Amino acid sequence: MKPLLALLLVSGAAWAAPDPALSTAPHQQDLSAVRKQIDSVQKDIAQKETVRKEAQSAIQQSEQALQVTKQAIATLEKKQSSSARQLDELHAKLAATRAQVADTRARVNKMLVSQYSRGQHDAMSLMLNASDPNQSARDLAYYKHIARAQTQLVASLKDQQAELETLEQRLQAELGRLEDLSDSKSQEKDHLESTKQQQQVQARQIATQIQSQQQKLTELKASEKRLSNLIAEIQRQIEARRREAERKAAEARKARLLAAQQAAKKENERRRKLAEQAKKQGKPVPAEARKQAKVKVEEPATTVDDVADSSASGRGFKSLQGKMKLPVSGTLAGRFGTPRNEGTSWKGVFIKSAPGQPVRAVADGQVVYADTLRGFGNAMIVDHGGGYMTVYTGLSGIGRGVGSSIKAGDTIGNTGALDSGESGLYFEIRYMGRPVNPLAWAH
Repeated sequence: MKPLLALLLVSGAAWAAPDPALSTAPHQQDLSAVRKQIDSVQKDIAQKETVRKEAQSAIQQSEQALQVTKQAIATLEKKQSSSARQLDELHAKLAATRAQVADTRARVNKMLVSQYSRGQHDAMSLMLNASDPNQSARDLAYYKHIARAQTQLVASLKDQQAELETLEQRLQAELGRLEDLSDSKSQEKDHLESTKQQQQVQARQIATQIQSQQQKLTELKASEKRLSNLIAEIQRQIEARRREAERKAAEARKARLLAAQQAAKKENERRRKLAEQAKKQGKPVPAEARKQAKVKVEEPATTVDDVADSSASGRGFKSLQGKMKLPVSGTLAGRFGTPRNEGTSWKGVFIKSAPGQPVRAVADGQVVYADTLRGFGNAMIVDHGGGYMTVYTGLSGIGRGVGSSIKAGDTIGNTGALDSGESGLYFEIRYMGRPVNPLAWAH
């Protein structure tokens, strides 16, 4: 910690008070609000894009499922058509078989009735009247064979009819099953088409919302650009006025220096004459006549009203250059690089203030020193990272210990006095151990 203690004293630069008529602060707040809106809209668009992609994917899946269902329905319709044709053909075969059975049965019945009506008499008559008994026997056997064959044919046709009727029942059952399946697939198709329509409506709604949000995003980006340009223009004007104020301040200091030199010259001339007059009169030379008058340039007092607050929290220290607020209110009584009464020079700024005023941290950081410092009273040193440190001395009390994390705007102590008796706060900024002008950082 001792090397830090050796870093504490000064060299100079000009200070120009900010023009209250020009300020980027309100526009910076507007720009910050617009950028937050842009982030919010971009996130919303990204979320809606995700939903839209999911909806498009769901529509594609529905279309694929619908296509599969349509193909299944077409296949079922083919099967139904084929089964219907088979059933028609079966009905035709069944009708033909029934007709054949009826015809055969009628012929058999007719033959049986005829034989019955003639009875055995025809057979005996055939046997007795025939010129060839062998031929008569053969004819009788032939009639019996035909009767048996016709009877067997009727039985066979009845079996075929039964098989056809069984097949008809199966085809009817298959047609019923195919019809039920077709109805189910048709309902599935209707449901898929309804779902697809709902998904398409949702996708169109999301697309409309995205288009609206993209239009809003375009408008917000245009607003962001206008605000950025406005802020840049204000900053250019502020910088131009700052340079003009510095030029005028330099001219005023030069004029004050010239006036002080002339006053010192006149004072020295007066003292010289006073010494000569004393010598002529034989009197001792007055003490004031034995010393040369020093050139004293009085700097105009500058009031510090804008004090550090939480607006700088979360920002890197380097980004605060030109925008930093000083740690306490009061009057700027010691400037960077100007002489101190005891012969040294300020390596920071001394803000004259009534005792007990709250001293606030100018940026986020960590306390690396919190103790008394010879010549400066109670002191605190805060490390802000990146090689930057800030030094606060002349505190009446220290509110944070070594290792404490602090945020911009946090109260770290109260004003007291330096060891020299000057009441107020001495403040330094150090980069890589070298002092830099705090007024070049403050706005």
